[in-house]
Amino acid sequence: MKKIITFLVILVVIIGSYIIVNNYIDANLQAVDSNDNAKIIVEIPQGSSTSGIAEILYDNNLIRDKRIFKYYANKTGADSKLKAGDYVLSREMNVDKILEELIKGGISGNTANITIIEGLTIEDTAMSISEQLGLNFDELVNIMEHGEMFNDEFQFMLDNQDITNLQGYLMPDTYNVYVNFSEEDIVRFLLSQFDSFYLEEIKPLLENSKLNFEETINLASIVEKEALLDEERDEVAATFLNRLDINMKLQSCATVNYALGEWKEYLTLEDIAVDSPFNTYLLEGLPPTPINSPGKISIKAVLEPAEVDYLYFVAKGDGTHHFSNNYDDHLAAKDKYMQ
Repeated sequence: MKKIITFLVILVVIIGSYIIVNNYIDANLQAVDSNDNAKIIVEIPQGSSTSGIAEILYDNNLIRDKRIFKYYANKTGADSKLKAGDYVLSREMNVDKILEELIKGGISGNTANITIIEGLTIEDTAMSISEQLGLNFDELVNIMEHGEMFNDEFQFMLDNQDITNLQGYLMPDTYNVYVNFSEEDIVRFLLSQFDSFYLEEIKPLLENSKLNFEETINLASIVEKEALLDEERDEVAATFLNRLDINMKLQSCATVNYALGEWKEYLTLEDIAVDSPFNTYLLEGLPPTPINSPGKISIKAVLEPAEVDYLYFVAKGDGTHHFSNNYDDHLAAKDKYMQ
């Protein structure tokens, strides 16, 4: 009887262990993030072993566990079929899908690097994309002005359903993309990059911010144009936030230039009197929408501003600014640096 009981106990342990191990394997074969369809370009060098491929995929956060990937590739016979090359993958792919792509072989000669610089309006962004990829400028602008077509695809748009115009949300950076991307494809790709940044960096910091999401991007677009140096962006952001706190007009030259439709280094009295909802010399608070698509540093500067009491700044002429917390000092700085 004891032998039977011992056998049954061992059998239960074996079956339990089998179930636990299989559940662990199954869990680690799933996609890293089924909601993240951002395209990630990875290079698998010639002669890479399955272990080396697993390292590359793991370093790019495309698989959950290197050992499980190698085990599964070996079990399915895929490990002998994996090919070198450049691949466009995403974190929404499970291991089966990734192996399928690696077996098909990498892309070659059908991608190109494009650069979207910080601070571009949708028209400027469309022109840049058109020149780099040969896409239709008017169609790009039309898609960017009617962003509601992407409302159900990205978390930042699901969280902020009133976003239609995509100015502010076309993530500046350098990317490797398919040369046969359509106008809709490239806009969707840029939004996916912004969405990843939103989930990883913006949303976690909004809880402690004085501004909501759309206000954050709005102010970041102003900071993008007002600050030339990255190291000053958090101080410029803090200055504007301090003004908002006391209901002081932002008096941003960048918003007036946007209203004028041209960039002027120095504004005249006539310029700052322009009748526009974007004229922050006349109207309190933020303008109606972002004035461009800001970069990551400007967005982070608004979310994590410098701890300063500045209310004023004036350009020194060398790319830096003189900051002050009272009007007399500001006037003295203007006399000194604006001659």
